[in-house]
Amino acid sequence: MKKIIILIFLCCFSYLAQAQLKDNTPTYTSSFKNFTKNNPDYFTDTLVFVMPNKGRLEAIFNSNDYPKDDIEEKLLRAVKSIKDFNKDGVRTYYLHPDWAENTFIGALKDIITQYIPHRKSYTLGIPFGLDYIGGKFAPEMGFRTVVNLKKIGLGASITNSVFFTDKPDGGVNVFHNPFINAEILINPTKAPWSTIQIGYLLKDSGPVFQGKTFKASYRYNIKGNLQLNGGFIFTDNIKTIIPTVGVRLF
Repeated sequence: MKKIIILIFLCCFSYLAQAQLKDNTPTYTSSFKNFTKNNPDYFTDTLVFVMPNKGRLEAIFNSNDYPKDDIEEKLLRAVKSIKDFNKDGVRTYYLHPDWAENTFIGALKDIITQYIPHRKSYTLGIPFGLDYIGGKFAPEMGFRTVVNLKKIGLGASITNSVFFTDKPDGGVNVFHNPFINAEILINPTKAPWSTIQIGYLLKDSGPVFQGKTFKASYRYNIKGNLQLNGGFIFTDNIKTIIPTVGVRLF
């Protein structure tokens, strides 16, 4: 009987600790939810901002990580720009520096995405990277442009995959393979973000690509402008599939 009582107590404690994390939050990772469950006393301070329509925005944090005056000042500037907050709605942000979604920057990005009218912006870049394709390393360079909408980015790019082979009499052959690509950026206002790219080869050259060639790749942004790139090349009139992996800047 004693063991049953202890078990019930532990279950109730776990529920109460988990209940500390309110439902009206962004989608947080399971590791952060486990942290809040195991550290119910971590959050020491709460700031509440009341909108003219009685909606409330809350920030819950530890003052050792985020000074209260600094958080209050910066959040107040963001709150003044909010236009689309639901009447009587509540949004709660749990701040912690070790989880990207829970950092103060992450909270500001969520506020911008959810509640502040968005103006289109444009990004121009010169992507540079290195892929491993068909047993060969291929540098890639190009030009890309992206229009950043509120929750996605739509872009187009021209990239050139370059292969090198040795000449029998010495020297190196250089083969250029230009692709035209369409791109979709997922959650461009949050970190880390991802990019889906679909490309068509304009002209094949060298030892790997032949005939009609398409590529589908997924890029995951690690930090800053550094991205991991992985995908598949469909070449030889889509009869041959070649996996590819690499890195990208921009």
